[in-house]
Amino acid sequence: MKNFVFATLMCFAAVSAKAQVITSDVVNHTYDVVTNQTNGKYVYNADYTGNDITTMYVYKVVTDSKDMIILTPYLKYNYTYATDGMLTSREVSRWMVEKDDWVRTSRFDYTLTNDSYSTAYSRFNYLSNSFDQPVEKMEYSLVPDENVNVVSYYQRNNPSSDFQLISKCMIEDTEFLFAQK
Repeated sequence: MKNFVFATLMCFAAVSAKAQVITSDVVNHTYDVVTNQTNGKYVYNADYTGNDITTMYVYKVVTDSKDMIILTPYLKYNYTYATDGMLTSREVSRWMVEKDDWVRTSRFDYTLTNDSYSTAYSRFNYLSNSFDQPVEKMEYSLVPDENVNVVSYYQRNNPSSDFQLISKCMIEDTEFLFAQK
């Protein structure tokens, strides 16, 4: 039931967000939006290479007993792009106070082909010090010669098992959902 609810929400999010191929411009725009928010629980900072954000830092805003504002590290996102500016991966790290360092947690890999765009989610394996094979993926596919887009959500129990289709929904308003490079 949890998987179905998640998949349904992801499908709805894809439609309502007018999903598109994620590029460096999309990452930059997202950063601009979140940094312009005031009175939030989080503060953001970023490292750039040229015009592209390569690392985004998220800090929690905490007020101590003397009303002093303290920023504590929370999340770090490392972005990798293809030469055309398309996002190819986003690695997530969480700040670990005990280690006084960033610790990798997950990675999202993005792939664009002629008829589909996919996102795959992998967990970091601390024993092998590398990312496992993806355990979840979402595919946005354009059905040829039809004004239909299919959003499919797949999951597997462990990195060595086969993906199982959890949810599939068809969306007829593809002009907003599926973008070309």
